[in-house]
Amino acid sequence: MPGWTYTERVEELIDARIAKSGETKEAEIARINGTVPLGRMGTPEEFANVAVFLSSPAASFVNGVMLQVDGGIIQSTF
Repeated sequence: MPGWTYTERVEELIDARIAKSGETKEAEIARINGTVPLGRMGTPEEFANVAVFLSSPAASFVNGVMLQVDGGIIQSTF
């Protein structure tokens, strides 16, 4: 369950938003980062690390998990 991850697609979304709003790229990135409790977007490498772990023997007993890789955006208890 990925949150904001700074990828080429997110760059496109940021560019589309600034085209509509007239904001600067830095302001739009700061706005997005402000929605993430860790204060920044994730990197593709951080998401990949989770995928590699889940695909590895180290996670052989992990089953049926929805893992949030979102910097704390989803704040709930189940």
